[in-house]
Amino acid sequence: MIEKSAIVYIIDGAGGSGFTPLVLKRALTGEPYEVKHFRWGTGYMRIINDLTNRENLLAKSKQLTSEITKYKKFNPNRKIYIVAKSAGTAVALNALADLPENCVHRVILMSPAVSPSYPLLNSLRAVRHDVVSFCSAADLLFLHVGTSIFGTADGIRGVSAGLKGFTRPDDDALSKQYSKLHEVHWEPSMMKLLHFGDHSGNSMPLFVKKYIVPLLLNDELATENELVNERQ
Repeated sequence: MIEKSAIVYIIDGAGGSGFTPLVLKRALTGEPYEVKHFRWGTGYMRIINDLTNRENLLAKSKQLTSEITKYKKFNPNRKIYIVAKSAGTAVALNALADLPENCVHRVILMSPAVSPSYPLLNSLRAVRHDVVSFCSAADLLFLHVGTSIFGTADGIRGVSAGLKGFTRPDDDALSKQYSKLHEVHWEPSMMKLLHFGDHSGNSMPLFVKKYIVPLLLNDELATENELVNERQ
């Protein structure tokens, strides 16, 4: 049996189709990582309810905080990664905000369905290495139309951060923490990996293999240009 050196928490989007967790689990087969699908939704394909049920989202965030805290206590030398998709990014970010400084090694946000102005400071403090967010200006149906009608996962009607990115504060005092945030924007060259800029594009197996998995295996990939250029 291969001894585990890290754990990866995978958090699906609203509706819990399970596609993203399945792709990631398969992509990490053979690696010395424990992979856990953290389930937070209210039922299969209950997308709108998951997106608007703040009480459930916050309760599940606290549950995730508790699970990570317990894991860290019993496995102090193992790295902790979080990969979250769409509305699931709100669960991840809320959980991170209640964790100790540098508790989680790296966080990957796929098409975050939270508002661009989401306050990341406390969440970033909990991350030792960095937060990598994958965005696409072409993801209009879910991250523009959908969240403008039903609201983002943090309850604000309008476009999501997964469309064009997070708003960075002007305060220089916050710049150190926000320097941990790297954003990778969709480019036409990614179509060869079956990512056509849509909401499910960054969950495609070819894209996951080229962009997501390396971030779980290689700490040196740390800037937007490296992430894009290294994969082309």
